[in-house]
Amino acid sequence: MAVVKVRANALFQDAIEPSLDRIAGTLRELGVSGRAAQTFCALVQTTHATAGDLVRKTGIPDSKIYYALDELAEKGFVEVQAGKPKTYRVVPPKEIELKLSSMVQAEYERRRAATVRVAALLEPLRVGTKAPAMDVAYIVKGLPNVVARAQTLIASARKDVVLLASDEQVFRKLEDDLVRVARRRVRVRLAVPEIPVAKELAKAAEVRAIICACMLLVVDGQQVLTVSRTTDGDAYAITSTDPTLVQLGLDFWESPRCCVM
Repeated sequence: MAVVKVRANALFQDAIEPSLDRIAGTLRELGVSGRAAQTFCALVQTTHATAGDLVRKTGIPDSKIYYALDELAEKGFVEVQAGKPKTYRVVPPKEIELKLSSMVQAEYERRRAATVRVAALLEPLRVGTKAPAMDVAYIVKGLPNVVARAQTLIASARKDVVLLASDEQVFRKLEDDLVRVARRRVRVRLAVPEIPVAKELAKAAEVRAIICACMLLVVDGQQVLTVSRTTDGDAYAITSTDPTLVQLGLDFWESPRCCVM
């Protein structure tokens, strides 16, 4: 009977080791230290344990195990019961999920702020190195590249965005970006076909019906992007900071032959 029990425990351990490896790897990817991830995986296999128990299970030195446990407790992954010695246990899986989601969101916001900061630092450098007047336009080829350039221009807006989009497919790819820029109180003027628009965007933007076939974006009255074709294989756009081309783009918004209230 004892032999059977030992064999069963060995088979169980073989079965759970891949899952534990994946858990530890994922925790490390999300910013948990290696020792803390190792300690968590040891603790998750028992109802509760002391630091001494975990030293024996993990091989982590006694001088380091408390740092790992403090990290896990600080992140909200384990609960600590006072006593001599203290005991530790893993919180329910749903709480782990919520804690990890918060970590991911915080990391996203940190990285997003970093990208905005880099863009802000680059802007004055770009202004100081403007190309000669003859270099008024650049071509962007391929629908993914066209959409990416439009998203970048929208994200850079500080005051005003004007978008004329007769192609619903392309508009949908930019809709979330327009919502985000509207949240920053950037003025958004939008001309689209008779299609539903995100409620937040419809409330914040000035929306008109487009009656011409065109795709045009003007940002801050300084940059214009015109898209000639929107099918993936043939799509290309021209982007420019030339004042005349920018004004022509704005004139399209005002024209009753292109957009109506």
